[in-house]
Amino acid sequence: MKILNEVKRLFNKQDLVAFGTADKKGNPNIVPIHWKILLDDETILLLDNFMKKTKENIQENKKVCISFWNTEPEEAYKIKGTAKYHKEGITYEKGKEFIQSKRPGQNPKGVVEIKIEEIYTIKSGPDAGKRL
Repeated sequence: MKILNEVKRLFNKQDLVAFGTADKKGNPNIVPIHWKILLDDETILLLDNFMKKTKENIQENKKVCISFWNTEPEEAYKIKGTAKYHKEGITYEKGKEFIQSKRPGQNPKGVVEIKIEEIYTIKSGPDAGKRL
């Protein structure tokens, strides 16, 4: 699924997004993510600097969720997708290039690649929970 322009704009504007995972038993985990980038209209990269349980969960259950919002004006979205963890290769190098453009010399421990599958509006009102 391709990310819509209004969702892309808000994603890029936010300093932090909430990243949710679950283990194979369904036990949830959520973490704030600062280093993030839209690789293209269907792919998000999240950089791992401190992930432990999140990384373990992705290895057990690749289904993930990202949520982000803004209160003025009120906007909120949820993106669901499938994740893959990279410690090397082309995707890792793209994440490394991104972080080094912001913090020269810093390398991520890994890069989470998320293929976007579903997008929902989650702001209050009659369209809350509507799939876009």
